This record gives sequence, structure tokens and C-alpha cells, in this order.
Amino acid sequence: MTLLKGLFINLLVILVLVLFYNMVVVNQQKRISPRFQKSVLAFFSSILIILSLLLAIAIEENFVYDLRFIPFLLGSLYGGKKVTLWLGALLITARIPIGGDGIWLTALLVICFSLIFFCLSSRFEEKPIKWRLFFTTFPAFLYSILALLIPSFYYGFHTIETFFIYSLVLTAATFFVTYLTELLRTTCTLQQKTIKNGKMEMVSHLAASISHEVRNPLTSIIGFLQLILEQRDVPDKCKINASLALDEASRTAVIIDDYLTFANPHPEKLHALEIDKEILQCRDLISPLALKHSVDMKIVFFHTDKIKGEPHKFRQALLNICKNSIEAMPTGGTLTIVTATKYNETFIHINDTGQGMSPAHLARLGEPYFSLKEQKGTGLGLMVVFRIVEEMGGNIKVNSEEQIGTSITLSFPSFA
Repeated sequence: MTLLKGLFINLLVILVLVLFYNMVVVNQQKRISPRFQKSVLAFFSSILIILSLLLAIAIEENFVYDLRFIPFLLGSLYGGKKVTLWLGALLITARIPIGGDGIWLTALLVICFSLIFFCLSSRFEEKPIKWRLFFTTFPAFLYSILALLIPSFYYGFHTIETFFIYSLVLTAATFFVTYLTELLRTTCTLQQKTIKNGKMEMVSHLAASISHEVRNPLTSIIGFLQLILEQRDVPDKCKINASLALDEASRTAVIIDDYLTFANPHPEKLHALEIDKEILQCRDLISPLALKHSVDMKIVFFHTDKIKGEPHKFRQALLNICKNSIEAMPTGGTLTIVTATKYNETFIHINDTGQGMSPAHLARLGEPYFSLKEQKGTGLGLMVVFRIVEEMGGNIKVNSEEQIGTSITLSFPSFA
């Protein structure tokens, strides 16, 4: 009963700090740089490891048992290799003052499981939730065998009841803490999506209300301005003014077209799209802008399947992304487009070497009227991209770092 009571107190401390971590960091993860997130995760995991050791229960002389493996495991898998190294070193160092033969067992287990976490951490968050639960729960069960059952027979203090208590609590606690963590992360993600979808719905209603009414008179204005420019007897100053007015009217027409994407976002008919042809056509259209900004475009195709979508809107999404990437490189750079097919999904990776974005800007990406172009932007371009990709059944992922560049990955269900 002493062991069970001690382990439950240890679990309570872990749950409190896990909830606090999610309140402080996870709810703000879109506005915090990934490096800072991992630093905070390492800090909280370190605190939990130390607290777990302070709450440890001695089963035999110099052999203490607690739930320190849980923060070590979760911190390593969610934090990555550097966090794994830090937590492993901390775990061994913090165990040294207790002394005894258990220190060598701790060091051996930490090294072995660190190697396992090194292999799992790189793709851990890409796996479905059920796999993440398995990849945390099974190592916890394995650790209980290696840390208690085998040493108990070797040192002669084996008690089956003690092993079952420790193994059951450690395994169940690991599953519960992981599930709670995933639940909180999912809730946060859904909340952010709900807020963004609400904003987009507002824009959709606005677009349906005014776009057609504004577009008709605007078309007439553009037509008359073009007639003025074609007249030979019009003074040069008037032509200059008419040309400027025509440019602004044309820009307004583009903005209205973006609004119309929201007014009628659902494609009437989905077609099989050959990605290479669409990307090459996009390159031909965007090449003058790339040349103007001294941007080198590199395209590599590794995909094997097609995708379904509406050609015009898919091309519009590609053009919007490429245009933003090129404009983020005012002094030149490289725009790279790479395609791939994996696990029945087709990916389009678009990378630039531009100015990049801060975590705060990255969090607002795709929101209505949010733009980094100051007076020159409306914030509709990427919002249109998000809507088009969503309507094609795809996903969009954006990674960016200031002064390094931005990487945008579009993923779509493959269509052979």
C-alpha cells in the first residue's frame, strides 16, 4: 500500500504540471517559436523528473521506484533528440546522490531507451493518435519489467505483488497522461480551427452579398479606361492618369475574384489533375515576376499519382503561393518546388529563401485581412489558398523562420 500511495501522489503531481504546461504553452503554440516550445517542454520535464525522484518509494536498500520515466518518455518523444539528451543526462545525474547498485541500472536503462526515443521522436507526431499511445504505453510496460522484475530476481527481493502494482500503475499512468496530452492538444487545435472557420464564413457571406454587385460596374469602368488609352487625341497626362486608374481597377478586380472564390467555393466538377503540367504552367505565368525580383526557380517532380480538383482554382492557389514567396525575396533568392507521393498522398513542397515569418505572424496566416505587405496586401491571397486546398480535400502546412525562409507543404489524396 505504501508503494501504491506513493505512486498515486507522484501521478497527481505529473497531472497538475501537464495541465499547467498545456495552459501556458500548448494554447499559445502557434505564437511561440518551436525552439522555445522545446525549451519549455525540457524545463517542465526536468522539474517532473526531480519531483518524481523526491517522491520515490524505496522497495529495497538503494533501489527506489517512482514515475520519473513518464516525463522522460513524453519529453523525449515530443521534444526531439536534444531534449532526449538533456533529460537522459539529468535523469542519471539526479539519481547519483541516492547511490547503490540502482544507479548502474538507471544509467543502462536511460541509455537504451534514449536510443529508442532517438529513432521514434523524429516522426512521432506524424503518427495517428492510436500509434502514439502505443509508442508510449508499451515502452513504459517494458521499462517496468527491466527496472523491477529482472533486478528483483537478480538481487533476491522479488515480490510478484510489488511488480504488478508498479507495472500496472506505470503503464496505466503513461497511457492516461499521453491520452490527456493528446486530448488537450486536439481540443486546442479544434478551437483554433473553429475561430478561423468562423472568420472565413464571415468573409464568405460578405463576398456573396457584394462581389457580383461591385464587379459589374467595375467591368464597365475598366472598359472605358481602356478606350481612353486607345484614343490618339487624348493628352499624355490624361493617359498617364487613365493608366494608373486602370491598374488600380484591375487590382480591384483581382480582389473581387478572390472574394468570389468564397462566394462559390465548391467546384462544380472535380477533374483529374496532372500536377506537373499545372506547376509548369504556373511557372510560365509567374516567371516575369521571378525575373524582376532576381529569383531562381527550381522544380523537381517525384510524384507518381494525380489529384482531383478544379484546374483553374488549383492553378490560382499555386500562383498565390508562388507570388507571395517571390515577393518575400525582394533582393533575390531561390524558389523550389518539389513533388512526392507517399502513403496514398501526393505532396507539393514549396520553399523559398525569403524573409520568413515570426511565430506570431505564422499563427495568423490565412486569416481574413491579415497581410505582411502593409498597404500593398489585402490578406485574401493565402485565405483563398486555404479555402481551395480545403475544398479539394487537402491539407496545408506552413513552417517559417525569420531571415531563413518559408516552407509550404500541400498534401492531397492521391488519384491513380
